[in-house]
Amino acid sequence: MPTPQQLRQQLDQVYDQMALTGRRSRQQVVFGEGAFALLLEFLEMVPAEKATDIIFRLSPQRPAIMIAELFNVLIWSADGKDGIDLEGIAEWFYSGQPRKVEIALQVDIFPSNSMQESQRIIEEIEQKFPHLRYLCEALRAEVDHRLAEEESWAKYRRDTFEMPKEMTGSIMEIIERIKK
Repeated sequence: MPTPQQLRQQLDQVYDQMALTGRRSRQQVVFGEGAFALLLEFLEMVPAEKATDIIFRLSPQRPAIMIAELFNVLIWSADGKDGIDLEGIAEWFYSGQPRKVEIALQVDIFPSNSMQESQRIIEEIEQKFPHLRYLCEALRAEVDHRLAEEESWAKYRRDTFEMPKEMTGSIMEIIERIKK
């Protein structure tokens, strides 16, 4: 197992291949050409089940968006998915640690599988950490969009599969006869 210093040096090389662009509320991370190879080297150095924790602990001075983008790359890549603890990151939404909450708000996950619960959690985070409001607003927009999609699909299913009222009576009579 490499030393913590070796791990930090390797992770620093990854971060050195990353750059921030845009204003605070619209920042994006740009990855340099060698970033992904360096990240894979780092992942080979750490136990897969501890990758999330190690990346977090070795990145105290890095912008939260950079850490979140590393997690996003690993989540969406076939190679890295096993090393990132999605459930652990989802629990960060509930933590009282502003840094973890800030990172979680920028990872491509929702606070809960239920969009209504996600809305509630986002409201709590806004109240607890007002300085993260801009991140909460961005996530809330995604949650609201998902809720609108769910409602649209539910309406489509109701409209498509609803029985015409004039048929309901005769169908019910047939069902009653079958039961007898």
